[in-house]
Amino acid sequence: MLSVRVFRDGRHEDRRLDVDGIAELSRDPAACLWVCLPAGRTDDVGRLLPALGVHQLAVEDVVTEHQRPKLERYADHLFLNAYAVRVDDRAGRGDGSGGGGDRMPRLALTEVSAVIRRNVLIVLAEDEGFDADDVLSRVDDAHELASTGVWRLVHALVDALVDGQLAAAERLDEAADGLGDDLFAEDNGAPRRSLQRDGFDLHKTLVRLRRVLLPMREVTGTLLRHVHEDAADDDEDEAERKALAELGAYLQDVNDHVLRAIDWTESARDMSTTVLQTHLTIQGNTLNIVMKKVTSWAAIIAVPTLITGFYGMNVPYPGYGAVSGVVLSCLLIVVCSGALWWQFRRRGWL
Repeated sequence: MLSVRVFRDGRHEDRRLDVDGIAELSRDPAACLWVCLPAGRTDDVGRLLPALGVHQLAVEDVVTEHQRPKLERYADHLFLNAYAVRVDDRAGRGDGSGGGGDRMPRLALTEVSAVIRRNVLIVLAEDEGFDADDVLSRVDDAHELASTGVWRLVHALVDALVDGQLAAAERLDEAADGLGDDLFAEDNGAPRRSLQRDGFDLHKTLVRLRRVLLPMREVTGTLLRHVHEDAADDDEDEAERKALAELGAYLQDVNDHVLRAIDWTESARDMSTTVLQTHLTIQGNTLNIVMKKVTSWAAIIAVPTLITGFYGMNVPYPGYGAVSGVVLSCLLIVVCSGALWWQFRRRGWL
């Protein structure tokens, strides 16, 4: 559904525009337009982008899914591609593996494309994963950027996307810490059987988020350079240079959020890898302990087997057919088995 909002002198104007009206109003340098519509090969996209002179390569990126986050510069406009990130908690598998009540986070990604012109911001995203109202509320709150025109809208858009990514990174970092705590939480004397699968799922989720965050560092860095270049332009008056300098401070804050989200993601990924490796080490140590106990009892049981087998041979021997032979064999079993048990116990094998 086409959503349009018009700003003039930093104030919102109630206007209802169709595609033709947007193309006409975009020629007014005093007006600033926010246009939001669903991504894909819709009629509005096919009519609006060519009418505004958007480059054909940018149009292809808009209608093509699964583009990497990027910011591309054309002659008179910019093309931005990024992802809105939301974290969902799914119920435990309930497969009887000891972790049926656990909850591991997963990501919901929504691709967001934007065409940035001098006085028009066109945002293309699906309504299910992109909250346009949140972006517009940030625009209304950013009174300090009212004189920056379309950059006020761009900042609100990028800020909303990065805040969602930062919240996702923080949530996954907490999940990684919780996974580390669960590593030594025993279930019937052993680590939870679902821990390894949960750790692998978390690691895959972190890899997905990392693929979104690392290119965003380039996006925010390029936006900063572009704003600084505009601020250094001799054609700009003093008021506009000050406004762009203020905008640069806001974009720098957004860039810091991106770097913090990357740090959290990297630390969480390291934690999940360490948990998986430590879990395998614990399993190996547990197997060694079990093998030592089994081997010790096998050695102890071998003693009476050896003695009774020897005395069970059908040949004459000292004590054959006499009570003394039975007593001697029982005594040997008790002494030898007890000596072995004491040695194994002293070494910590039993």
